[in-house]
Amino acid sequence: MDYVCEGIEPTEAPPTAAPWAAGRHSGQPADGLSPREREVLRLVAAGESNSQIARRLGLSTHTVERHVANLYRKISARGRADATAYALRNGLA
Repeated sequence: MDYVCEGIEPTEAPPTAAPWAAGRHSGQPADGLSPREREVLRLVAAGESNSQIARRLGLSTHTVERHVANLYRKISARGRADATAYALRNGLA
């Protein structure tokens, strides 16, 4: 989309995308975490166990374990401490 044509500026500003969405069309942040994985990461960083997270979110413990494994892979975390550090560095906790 071209908002400036022949030196004429538009009367309204073009819509701005979220900074993490630049160049991406999936609606996911650049780290590739789904909204649910980000939610689970926040709770991991808050010190909750998988069973506590499962109860809070109304999920099975197995589902939470799967989310945790997926987010570890996506953010290259080797455990809860790495994941917590990632969450703190990226403003998720």
